[in-house]
Amino acid sequence: SLIIVFIISQKVYGIERRNKQKNNEISYFVYPLVYQVPGLGAGKGIATTVGNLIGEGSTLSLFRTKGEIEVDSILATYIPIVTKHLTLSFAYADGKKGGFAFYDRGPDSSSEPEFTLKFKHSWVRAADLGINFFDRQLEFYYGAAFALPEIDLERSDLSDFDDWENLSTKKQEDRIASFIKNFLLYIDLVNLFVTRQGIKIDLTDDRIDPREGYRFLYEKYGFEGDGLKNFNVEDHSITAYYPNDKLSSVLVANVFYSKSKVTKPLSLFGGVEIDNTELAVSECIKESKEQPPETSVSLETSCRGFVKGVQDFNLEGNNSNATSLGGPNRLRSYPISRFYDTYSFFAGLEYRTYFLESSTPFDFFFEKGVFRAVQTAFFYEIGQVSPSNNETLYENFKYSTGFGFRLVFSSVILRADYATGEEGQETTIFVGYGF
Repeated sequence: SLIIVFIISQKVYGIERRNKQKNNEISYFVYPLVYQVPGLGAGKGIATTVGNLIGEGSTLSLFRTKGEIEVDSILATYIPIVTKHLTLSFAYADGKKGGFAFYDRGPDSSSEPEFTLKFKHSWVRAADLGINFFDRQLEFYYGAAFALPEIDLERSDLSDFDDWENLSTKKQEDRIASFIKNFLLYIDLVNLFVTRQGIKIDLTDDRIDPREGYRFLYEKYGFEGDGLKNFNVEDHSITAYYPNDKLSSVLVANVFYSKSKVTKPLSLFGGVEIDNTELAVSECIKESKEQPPETSVSLETSCRGFVKGVQDFNLEGNNSNATSLGGPNRLRSYPISRFYDTYSFFAGLEYRTYFLESSTPFDFFFEKGVFRAVQTAFFYEIGQVSPSNNETLYENFKYSTGFGFRLVFSSVILRADYATGEEGQETTIFVGYGF
């Protein structure tokens, strides 16, 4: 009830929508898609975005990409069901090729990925049901997604076995442990079911391109799967928009906090004392002596590597992951999911300036809608991850700084960002704002 009173007071005394989004005329954009996502890859494709085709306020987007990521996808949002206050959103994606780099946990993890998984045919299905009030200033939603990736083991590098015979016994053991841990983490990705619920309070002057006001977002995710660690993630985000008098430039400030908690720990070989290293190695050697050797590596080295790999996986398999930092939205100079741990914190400032502003409709063969502006942006971001919710989460920040160029249309934002940080630089070409 306090939320509703607050929103009503804002409507009476505060910010009104800059663009009254009640136009039900169909708009469409067909545009080349040159994508570059840090940590995922680069390529090109084609995309189409259609507004109001399946109901007033709805958006339908179709994407086809080639390159390091090959995927066909459909994304539909805010489809009204009977009334504009009840909406359905869904996503459909079929991937033919892709890859994902996995980094070690924690704020001091190596800049080199632990391993990289390559995907063959994979697919994702997702749907959200939402209810909104006050011109979508208040929204509640609940949804779920199911993903089924197919791992390409031949192209993946779960471990490095080059020059195997010339390695020391300790390095052989570490390579075996790394392979076992990463292989079990690959099993963790066979299938995944995710639930999502959230609330958004949008007290801005525009849903697509806000220049004034505040936006609050709370989301809770549940990650579940048979044989997987199950955990919850809670995300909290506050964004404020401070414009100049003519709304020709705006300072955007965002603060983001994420926490996670394991709901169902994962442990392998529950009947074996795997935590007792010497006992586990002894049992492994005893059972392995009955099998003919297939490698020149000693049986003891193989068993010690195997036990260590399982112990490392059990340690990782019982830790939850808050929303990671790195990629196209937070800490843009780092690859996607570069930093993760039980907790994460992010804060960013972005100064956006608008040029060639217009509200004149256009209607060409491949384009129909409203071009609004060209935009440049300069941004500075900080972030940190930690296993504990204490002072370590708010010190020794990672940072990114950079600039961007955007094209603002009535129903879509096309964004290109360049960012630099302590580990190098990244270029992002994407759809929509980072925050």
